[in-house]
Amino acid sequence: MNGLKNKKTLLNTLSTLFLQIVLILNGFIIPKLILEAFGSDVNGLVSSLNQFLQYIALVEGGITGVMMAKLYRPLTKGDNEKLSAVLASAQRFYRRIGLIFILYTLGLSIAYPLIFNTGFSFIYVFSLTIILSIYYIILYMLSLTYRTLLNADKKIYIVSFTQALLKLVEIILAMFAIKVFPDIHFLKFLTGTIFVVQPIVYTLFVKKYYKIDKSAIADDSLVKGRWDGFAINTAAFIHNSTDIAVLTIFTNLATVSVYSVYALVTNGIKNIIMSLVSSLNPTLGHAYAREDYVELRHKVDLYEYIVFMLVFFIFSVAGLLITPFVSIYTAGLTDADYFQPLFGVLIVIAEALYLLKFPHLNLAYSADKFKKISIPAFVEAGLNIIISVALVPFLGIIGVAIGTIVAMLYRLIFHVYFTTKIIPGWKQWYYYRKLIIFILASAFGILLCLLLPMPDNTIMSWIWHALAYSVIISIPLICVSLVFFRSELSFLKKYLKKK
Repeated sequence: MNGLKNKKTLLNTLSTLFLQIVLILNGFIIPKLILEAFGSDVNGLVSSLNQFLQYIALVEGGITGVMMAKLYRPLTKGDNEKLSAVLASAQRFYRRIGLIFILYTLGLSIAYPLIFNTGFSFIYVFSLTIILSIYYIILYMLSLTYRTLLNADKKIYIVSFTQALLKLVEIILAMFAIKVFPDIHFLKFLTGTIFVVQPIVYTLFVKKYYKIDKSAIADDSLVKGRWDGFAINTAAFIHNSTDIAVLTIFTNLATVSVYSVYALVTNGIKNIIMSLVSSLNPTLGHAYAREDYVELRHKVDLYEYIVFMLVFFIFSVAGLLITPFVSIYTAGLTDADYFQPLFGVLIVIAEALYLLKFPHLNLAYSADKFKKISIPAFVEAGLNIIISVALVPFLGIIGVAIGTIVAMLYRLIFHVYFTTKIIPGWKQWYYYRKLIIFILASAFGILLCLLLPMPDNTIMSWIWHALAYSVIISIPLICVSLVFFRSELSFLKKYLKKK
């Protein structure tokens, strides 16, 4: 049975990794097409509108995280009656959100072109806003309920492969639209409507694997924790959306485009790492539900080690190469200044801090501790907004990065502390010892890399330096692993053997 479970974990990991690779390709190819065909202002407008449309996540109030936590116990116990009640509650709530979102989209489509001086006509911005909302309407009205169930039951691979296939189709359709009828409205309508396939696939798999009682009565008490989840969702949303919103208000669409291009890199890296470790999240939830604290402790230790290795290796290389990459990616574009080396380093640090708290953040989610971690989530969100708004008039794009770094650092410290309240006998210094060792190892590798600067911004030079930097950074990280983390390596070896 354990072997079967670990094989499923491996399949989930590989499928989410494949999805993230596809998402990265999608994230680089489609904006590149938009930049070349329509310019930085259109790319900035699309990025800005998408961020404002994502404010619907605030209305969701973290219900997805709450539902995931509520689904673990009936899934482990085979309680189909309880499972059906949770799903009925989730579906009713998501469809209410969908209706609210439709009204919100209409309001945004009218207000945005009246408030912000975009340089585009009212009808142009109004219609583009409506078209961009199609994806979110499909998501909340039709997809999220069953997607949440599949994820909670460790069938992440179904969700991942479905999304990956649709994202590949989206790339093909975007290329087709540029060739046939180069209009941003046509492109986004064509690529948005294909996601109606998603809920169809999820429904087919749910019918195959589960006995869901369609007549189950929704129980609103099951989502009573949504207001605690609201704080968690708000913090995550602000982390992902504050910067572009602040830049839209205080700067211009060209600056938004600059930010979004750098964010393509950091978000892509962040999502790859999240995909590699996301399959561990349900295992934490199931171990906690069984009250097996020995297994939970081992899983958290392994989770920490994997995240540290991935973050310090990948983000160290990214910090050295992100600005040269953006310069190559935007070569020939003169309508915005994409050479922002300091911002490149700061945004890499911000996303690294976001990920370094992940084992402890997801432990709190899995343990259904939403209420107890809600206030720190609001504090993080407030810090991010206040500092970003205060600094952006003076520092521009650098100011929003600093605001994110301060907020992420605060939240990391809190969640490391909060784990002591979940796992009996766990100490904070376990984490900070690892952190200091990895910081020193990574810093040593970066110093060595600085002795090998890039002479020019060409694709071949960038690839060669990426390979060289990767080797150099990996050596001190491997050395400290062999010296200080032999127990984690031993547990990882046993874990992989089971697979």
